[in-house]
Amino acid sequence: MDIPLFVPIRIGASFLSLRLFRTPSDTRTAVAFSSSARLAEVLGTEQPWTRISEYGLRGLLQDLGIVGLVVDPTATMVTPVQRVA
Repeated sequence: MDIPLFVPIRIGASFLSLRLFRTPSDTRTAVAFSSSARLAEVLGTEQPWTRISEYGLRGLLQDLGIVGLVVDPTATMVTPVQRVA
């Protein structure tokens, strides 16, 4: 049985995208949660999310060249993104 996961997303003007994170060693990874409540505890209630099966998420990550997936992390570190105009 493939249990659905709750994954954080970004919502653009005409698209949805998976929100990715970096590990302390600077490797891109995805995070997923076993419930929307756990997601809200870590990322806040304003974080948009969607449900997807683990199999589907791993397939999406493979297409993006990402092998890391952390389920139910207890914290995240938010670092400001520096943007160049």
